[in-house]
Amino acid sequence: MNKKRVLVCGAGSIGIFLGAKIYSKKHEVHLFGRRKLRAAENKKEEVYINNKKFRLPLQLYKMPKKVRYDFIFITSKLYDLDYIIKLIKKSKLKGKTFVGIQNGIVDISKYKKILKRKIIPICIFGGFRIEKNNIKSLPTSVGWLTEYSKDGKEISRFLSNCGIKCRAKKNLDAFRAEKMIVNCSLNGLSAIEKKTFKELFSKKGTKERINRLFDECHNILKQKYSLDEKEKMKKEFFRNWHNVNHYSSTYQDLISRRKSEINFFNKVLVNFGKRYNLCTEENKKILRDFKKTRK
Repeated sequence: MNKKRVLVCGAGSIGIFLGAKIYSKKHEVHLFGRRKLRAAENKKEEVYINNKKFRLPLQLYKMPKKVRYDFIFITSKLYDLDYIIKLIKKSKLKGKTFVGIQNGIVDISKYKKILKRKIIPICIFGGFRIEKNNIKSLPTSVGWLTEYSKDGKEISRFLSNCGIKCRAKKNLDAFRAEKMIVNCSLNGLSAIEKKTFKELFSKKGTKERINRLFDECHNILKQKYSLDEKEKMKKEFFRNWHNVNHYSSTYQDLISRRKSEINFFNKVLVNFGKRYNLCTEENKKILRDFKKTRK
């Protein structure tokens, strides 16, 4: 494979994982980040991914100026997305391919006017956690997905060759909606209950709440997206997530006293529900309970 120049913007758990994996295949990689990237530093500039040692690529705390990259991966939190896009524009960076790795259903089409390039979305079914220079990756059978286009296929080949299994899917929007159901059913609840996904599924009360959230989210999102039949999806949802010993990113943000993405998950579902005049009580309750937890 030809050597590529890659920038990862927003070097948190996923960004550091991505940068280290790509760098291990001898590509030129720049990691732009702040708090988590600094926490991952040590004298040997190494990071462990599932107990396997990787070297960290070049770490940047200021956006580079007027540099051309083959791939620019944007892995920032959703609330920082506007800031990162504007910073890329201000820094006059050039990217052959822009890739957005975000959790929710977010309209990123507006950024094409700013960057003069479409951002290709990637949806990840799995969990990530970083503690100092240790990253725990908890993948599911679905893995990393991107759109079925020329750029999407190029991205999937590149990542797969770097040891990150990624597939280009024709029905990516349906998978993004499915991941939104996962986020809304588990992330806020993990933070509220201070439990891992595995613990949530193992308790009768929280398992019943997960069921209600799943049903409500599916009923809302099927109005816009081509989802599979509810019980079929729920069976797959339980199979993929019931045994994942992982605290959600929302929980990790809560205990670190950082901003949360919950408004991009459950609040978005509430707004969708209002549009279609559908019940949103379970998602509203998550928002109310999470607000109490933050006090």
